[in-house]
Amino acid sequence: MIYLTGDCHGDFGRFSRRRRMQLPFELTQKDIVIICGDMGLLWADDREFAYYKKWLSALPFTILWVQGNHENYNMIAAYPVSIWHGGKVRHIVEDKIILLERGQIFELEGKRFFTFGGASTHDIQGGILDRMSPTYAKDRKRANKRGLPYRVSGVSWWAQELPSVTEMQEGRKNLTQAGNRVDYVISHCLSGRMQDVLKAVLAAGSDEKTAHESNAYGKDILTAYFDELEATLQYQHWYCGHYHVNLNVDERHTVLYKEITVLV
Repeated sequence: MIYLTGDCHGDFGRFSRRRRMQLPFELTQKDIVIICGDMGLLWADDREFAYYKKWLSALPFTILWVQGNHENYNMIAAYPVSIWHGGKVRHIVEDKIILLERGQIFELEGKRFFTFGGASTHDIQGGILDRMSPTYAKDRKRANKRGLPYRVSGVSWWAQELPSVTEMQEGRKNLTQAGNRVDYVISHCLSGRMQDVLKAVLAAGSDEKTAHESNAYGKDILTAYFDELEATLQYQHWYCGHYHVNLNVDERHTVLYKEITVLV
């Protein structure tokens, strides 16, 4: 079976034995769990990374994931690209923890999955700071004083969070070769149009905090790319993370956060 979940941000408590026992299903060696971006495993090459890589490898199921906007892209790039189930991947742990590259189509359990990770970081009201800049200390102090969230380039933010032209072209090419038809789309963010629908759904709900936070998610080259794909792509269901809610936006778009759900 194939299951999906949303952002982990390095917190893998949902996969603990205690939490798994609370699920209405059992995750076994035959199962796959797809994380829809912001896994947070590859952040720094330190003891914590080594610990969680070993801990996750000991879980009974296989973990697949797409990139989010909170990933160390330089660290990811150190892993070689190979072909797996029809598409390009990077094996963080061979056949156990696998990154599904952008613009790829994979065949898993008789279904075709189009994968395209990435998104824009939105919690950067204090700016994206450069450690090599002569004003770095001043800029950081100002952001801290004002209580504004910021990111540091190469430490907590990477420009590769948004795709290159080459990656987008490869996605178009692979979809064209597949007749613009897949069963599922796995991404981190939604298209621009569906992001607007999500905001409207949240605004109509009772959770004012979540609705307010959703306004921070803007449009960019990737949401526009997904708008383009949505115009011609035939698919059964689109799954993503990024927005920190568990919600069926409509009958074909599901946003995931901490929930682990069965592929439908």
